[in-house]
Amino acid sequence: MSISSPIPVLQGDKGTALRADGEELLLRRQDDELRIPLAAIAFVHAEGRSVSVELTAPAGAEATVYRVKDVSAAAATIFADAVNAALPVRAEGEPLVDGSRLVVTRSLVAETGTGDAERDEDDVPVGFPSPAKWATCAAVSAVVLLAVVVGLLDRNWGRGIATLLLGELGVAASFLAGLGLISTWEHWYLRRYGITVDTLQVYRNGTDTNAYTDSAGVTRYIGGTNKGRPVQVAYHPRKPRTAAVLTGRGEQTGTLIALLLLTAIAALIDYGTIRLSLPAFTG
Repeated sequence: MSISSPIPVLQGDKGTALRADGEELLLRRQDDELRIPLAAIAFVHAEGRSVSVELTAPAGAEATVYRVKDVSAAAATIFADAVNAALPVRAEGEPLVDGSRLVVTRSLVAETGTGDAERDEDDVPVGFPSPAKWATCAAVSAVVLLAVVVGLLDRNWGRGIATLLLGELGVAASFLAGLGLISTWEHWYLRRYGITVDTLQVYRNGTDTNAYTDSAGVTRYIGGTNKGRPVQVAYHPRKPRTAAVLTGRGEQTGTLIALLLLTAIAALIDYGTIRLSLPAFTG
């Protein structure tokens, strides 16, 4: 019997999720994914904010039970009632099979390979690119030097310290705005000219991450979420390690507005730093 009525998806603790998928339930946990056929289920219990899926078991055997905790109590009741109503009808006296033998388990744990296996996986780099790191260090050093020169020429270390603090704030705001705008442009470019693929969330090296396979058959990993929706990644056709997690257009617009505002603030701070240090040179 198929499940035709809308059944809520139960979101539990530690990333656990339980949903109906045709003739089976799909239980996703941190490190594995279980497909539980309806024929393997004896009953679904809703107990407040907890749901238990009890599997069938032969007489005298202990039944396997899967529990999902910290779910919506209202959704749990609707879920249990709908699934129980969809369970196949069993003839009176029909012997029960061991439902756990019908459950299909797929591991979501991706182990870091060694040797030749490492060529089959790669991490998409995140954080500041190397050129940006060097440019940031150069700008920070330049502001420190400027503050020292202002203090010496003006014989006013208060002005020098103010120049240092305001200047470093300007450096931080400028580079955050610059990197954000570059990232936004890259997102726009990859969405239109890159290759878009669906990802699979896996548990790797102690954390959840997204895995995708590029056109060369290499499995790559990239962080990022999309508010609980399936994550899509777009990567550069010739540089598969250049990739971005795609977000909604409304979110992109909000990010762009925030970055433009940050750019304006950074420009004002940089202008203020110049105006603050100028009297030391004009004397």
